[in-house]
Amino acid sequence: MKVLPAVVVAAVSSLVCALACSTAVVTAPSVAPAHELPVAAPEPVPVAPPASVLDGIFTEAQAERGRAAYGQHCAECHGEELLGGEMAPGLAGVAFRFRWRGLNVADIFESIESTMPPEEPETLGDQTYIDIVAFLLSANGYPAGARELTADPVLLQGVAVERMPP
Repeated sequence: MKVLPAVVVAAVSSLVCALACSTAVVTAPSVAPAHELPVAAPEPVPVAPPASVLDGIFTEAQAERGRAAYGQHCAECHGEELLGGEMAPGLAGVAFRFRWRGLNVADIFESIESTMPPEEPETLGDQTYIDIVAFLLSANGYPAGARELTADPVLLQGVAVERMPP
C-alpha cells in the first residue's frame, strides 16, 4: 500500500471540508403584501339537522305548493278543511296529533307516499309528497322556516313530531 504524500491528503481534506461546510445562497420566494394575498373562502359551518317539527323544517312557499297538491289529490276524500270523511281520516287537529305524536316526519312521508292516492299510491313523486307533508304540518300550526323540507329519508327520520307548546 502506498502512502500518499501529506500535501495531497491535506489538499483533499481541505476540499472535502470546504464542500461540506459551504453555505448555499438561498433566496426566499417573493411574497405579496398581506393586502394582496388571496383570501381563502371560510369553511362552511355544518348546519345541524332539525330535531323537531317545532324547528321550522319547511318554508311557507313549500306549504303553499303542498296546499295546491292537497286540493288536487287529497281534498276529495279528506275534505277541504282536512277534517276527514266517511272513508278517510282527518288530517288536522286532534286526529293529526293523536296519529303522529311520538313518531317522526319520515313516518308521515312514507305513509302518505305508500298509500295515497288510494287507487294509485307512489305516483305523485317525492317533491309533491313532501310538499303535502309541509302543508299538513303548516295546517296543524307548526312553524315555517328558511329551508325547504326534502324527501331525504335519513333527515326525515331524525325529525320528531312533537306536540305544539300551549
